[in-house]
This record gives sequence, C-alpha cells and structure tokens, in this order.
Amino acid sequence: MNDRTQTLLIAKREFFDRARSRAFIVTMVVLAVLVIGGMFLIGLLGGSAEATRLGIGGDSPANLQQDVEAAAAAIDEDVIVISYASADEAVAAVEAGDVEAALVDGTTIVVNRGVSASTFAIFDAAANATARRDLASELDLTDEQVAAVVQPVQVTVEQLDPEDPDEQARAVASFLAAIVLLTTIMMFGQFVAMGIVEEKQNRVVEIVLARAKTTSLLVGKVLGIGGLGLVQIASLGLAVIVGLSLAPLSIDVPDLTRIGVTAVLWLFVWFTMGYLVYSFLYATLGATISRQEDMQSVAFIPAICILPAYFLVVVSAGEATTSTLVRIASFVPLWSPIIMPFRINTGDAAAWEIVVALVITGLTVVALVRIGARIYRGAALRTGARISLREAWSAANN
Repeated sequence: MNDRTQTLLIAKREFFDRARSRAFIVTMVVLAVLVIGGMFLIGLLGGSAEATRLGIGGDSPANLQQDVEAAAAAIDEDVIVISYASADEAVAAVEAGDVEAALVDGTTIVVNRGVSASTFAIFDAAANATARRDLASELDLTDEQVAAVVQPVQVTVEQLDPEDPDEQARAVASFLAAIVLLTTIMMFGQFVAMGIVEEKQNRVVEIVLARAKTTSLLVGKVLGIGGLGLVQIASLGLAVIVGLSLAPLSIDVPDLTRIGVTAVLWLFVWFTMGYLVYSFLYATLGATISRQEDMQSVAFIPAICILPAYFLVVVSAGEATTSTLVRIASFVPLWSPIIMPFRINTGDAAAWEIVVALVITGLTVVALVRIGARIYRGAALRTGARISLREAWSAANN
C-alpha cells in the first residue's frame, strides 16, 4: 500500500468516525442554534431605532419643515428636522455628520453617501406637497385641481462622498470571515491534537504505526478532520442565512451576496491554508502529551499565535485602507489565513501580495509536516509525563 492510499484511508476513517460522533453532531447543532437564536435575541432586545436627523436649508419654501415631518409620519418614520439658514450650513451639517441628509433649495438632497429609500421618499413627498400648496395659494385652486395639472418636483441627490455599492457588504463579510476562520481553525486544530492524544492514551497508535507511515498517519488525520471543518463552516453559513432571513432585526443588513463568488473562494482557500498550518502545529504539540487532561498545557500556544491577527483585523475593520503593520502582518504565515482574506475582501491586497503570502504559507505547511512527522515519530510511543519537543526530536533518530 503506497503512501497516498494510506493517507486517504486514514482521512476517510477520521472523517466518518468523527462525523458520526455525538460530540460533533451536538456541537454543530448547538452552534447553529446559537447563531440563529442570537440574531432573534438581538432583534427582540435591540429596542427602537433612533430618530433620523434630517436638515433643510437654502432657498426653501415656507412650511417645508412641517411638510417633511408630515411626510415622515405618513410612512411611520421617526425624524428630527433641523432648519439651517443657508445651503452652505446645511451641507456642512451633512459633512460633519450632524444630520443624515439635507434638502437644499427644496429640490436637492445632499448626503455623504447613498441616500436611504425612506429619506428620499420623505423629502420627495415634502417637496411636492410644498409646491402644490404654494401653487394652490397663488392661483386660488383646490389641492385636487393643483394635483391634476402640476408636474411633480424633480428631486435630485448629490453625494458628497460617493460610496462603492459593494463596500459595506465586503466590510461586513471580511469581519465575519475573520471570526469564522478564527473559531473553526482553532476548534478543528484542537480536534487533531485531541485525536492524537486519544490514540496514544488507548494505545491504538501502536497498532496503526505498525502498518502506516508516520507522515501518512499525520496528514490523513489532518485531512479527515479538515473535511469536518468545511462541513461546520457550511452549517454556520446556512445558520447565518436563515437568521438574517427570519430574525426581526431592526438594523439595515447589507446584502452579503454582493461580495461575489471570488471572495467566497478566497475564504475557502485561506481556511484551508490556516487549518493546515494550525492543525500540524496542534498535532506536533499534541504528540508530546499522553492525557486529555494535559491538553490545556499545549493548546494555549497556537491560540497566542493566532490572536494578534484577529486583533489587527478588528482594529482595521473601520479603516478605508489597511495600515503598513497590517500589510506586513498579512505575510506572516501564522497570521496570513486571517488577515489576507480581510485585505482581499476590502480590495486592499494586490495580486502579487496574495501570491507571495500563499507561497510563504504553503512552504510553512510543508515544513510543519516534516517537523510534525518527526516529532510524532519520536513521541508517539512515549506515554506518561509530557516530553519536550527536543526529546521527541532526538528520539526519532533512535
């Protein structure tokens, strides 16, 4: 039996044995329920939304403020209308964020970025109501007569800082991807370590190593449990979709479908790379212990390695461009799987940067396989107290 066949058989065994385990099924169901339940809880406890602050200014018709308030009430929208003495003051208020949007000269809606449908509807209705009332007063006509002959006021939108329509979706997707990658990589990396410790504890490893090479056993175990990781990600993704569709969220939810297939493929690629890096790291450390009770003594090391990447993503989430520190960090193989997909989704990563990061991470995986296999070979048959990496490395020569 060649190495590839051994690896595939071990991977198949790991996948199906663990997929049928109660622990995996319960974990997958509980996580999905928590995601959906959390969204419902946010929707129910989120409270009422704050009133939208709107401005009017410039050469505006009389009673425009009352018309804006009436238009908002007609669509059950809570607003605060602020009147400014000039168009420049209204525009400055929009730029400063004092108001969400302003109706200038009765016909132009000024916003920093894309106007919401409700705000446009309010200003459009108010502008036309004001025009009809003024015309009715001037010609002594009824509202019905004016409505029959007057042309609607054409309200235009002026964006001070035009928005990329996909930017918000990409930003949210990038942040969610960092969380998903962090949790799944850590979870299934620990599963690899636990599997190795379990086989050492019940002495199964002695039987397996009699028929399979150490490298095949290590790689097969990582690939099999990695398949479960993909299943877990798919279930979490489905839970998010269900939650966004059913939960009574009071916030505007960006259309995550706008991130595109390419971003999803990159997420898959970097999950795979991150999982391989940390799984072989966990496997190497797990080989040095023989009891599940000792897992915490080694599990914190990969956690310390990966958390800085997550913190860098959190700090950079609201920035227009990533900092030099984040760019450099995205090439560090222990951090690339978290930071690089974030940079890809935000459009900040150049093609050559992605290729370089992939090559560096791939070489790191190869190095970890060789190191991990040697450590595993030297420590697999050692039971009892934890042994050091140096002892395991030296024992592999014997």
